Formats: sequence, structure tokens, C-alpha cells
Amino acid sequence: MTKSLSLKTFVGACTAALLCLSQSAGAATIYSDDVGGFYEPSLVRYVVSKGSFPTVVIANPFGANTNDALLATLELPGDYPSVPLTATTAKARDDGHLVLVFNPVRASNGDTACAAPASQSASTPIGDANVLRLLAAFCYDSEMASEAIMEMPRPNGINDRTFDRAMDELMTVLLPTNSRHLIGGCVSAAAC
Repeated sequence: MTKSLSLKTFVGACTAALLCLSQSAGAATIYSDDVGGFYEPSLVRYVVSKGSFPTVVIANPFGANTNDALLATLELPGDYPSVPLTATTAKARDDGHLVLVFNPVRASNGDTACAAPASQSASTPIGDANVLRLLAAFCYDSEMASEAIMEMPRPNGINDRTFDRAMDELMTVLLPTNSRHLIGGCVSAAAC
């Protein structure tokens, strides 16, 4: 009886592990993230208090005319109030905003994305054409508050569930809800 129960438990655990692995197949990898010195969740809340979250989208892989549809699929993480992400341009941006740079040049980072977002995307795909690369930055004016860089298998479209999950994870890393100053000054946004 005990042996049979142990075998059932083992088979159940293996099945659960395989299910988790199959769910994560094709998942995104966030290979770089940084929270700048002046990042605070209150800065995100300040931007949200204006009723929307301005976002600059550079080199949208789904087409330039789909920026609004792309932004409609994104949500702020955690305890932040729910507001729409709205498209803005690099020239019209001010105050707090997000910058999403698809297919960023290798030397790009949050500082350069905030300072000059339009110049941060490569004109031809870098590396594997089946891989989507994205640099996301939370900026205040032209200063970087936080950044994260992600790679994932190229999604089938804006409504691809894998892309949706990856963007949720990216937004959670980019806009942590805990203050780094209250928890001992963590270095990584993911650790906050």
C-alpha cells in the first residue's frame, strides 16, 4: 500500500513537473534589469495619477499601425492602479513615461532609450530572426528610472498568450512595487 502510494505520488510529481516545463517552453528570458537611483513606486503612482501611462513604442514588430492594440494588451503590475498605456511620440513625451524599443541595437540601454529612443532600434534584425528582443525603460523626462531587456521566441501576434505572459513578467521587473530604499537597497529590480 505504501509503495503504491509513493509510486502514485512520484508519477503525479513527474506529471506536474512536465506540465510546468511545457508551459514554460518558449517563455521569455529577462537577461538584464536595473533600477536607477531615483526609482520609487511613488514615481509610478505619480504618472498613473494623471489617468494614463504615456508610452513610446519604437519598431513595433506587429506594425506601426498597431501601437494602440499592443498597448491595450499591457497592464501595470501589482498594486498599481489600472490605467491605460497610451501611445506618445519621442518628441511629445515629458514627465514620466515608458519606452519600448523592439530590436534594440546591442549597445542600447535604458539611459540611451530614455535620451534618444528613436535611434535605439536596429534597421535589420540582430541575431536570430525568430527571436524577439525588447528593451523596456521607465523614464522621467530623458532620465532612466528603471530598465529591463527581454528575449523570447517571436510571437505569432499581439494576442499570443506567450507574449502576454512575457510582457506581464517584464512589466513586473520594470516597475517593482517595493521601494529599494525600504528593503536594504537591493541591486536588481527582480529582487525587489
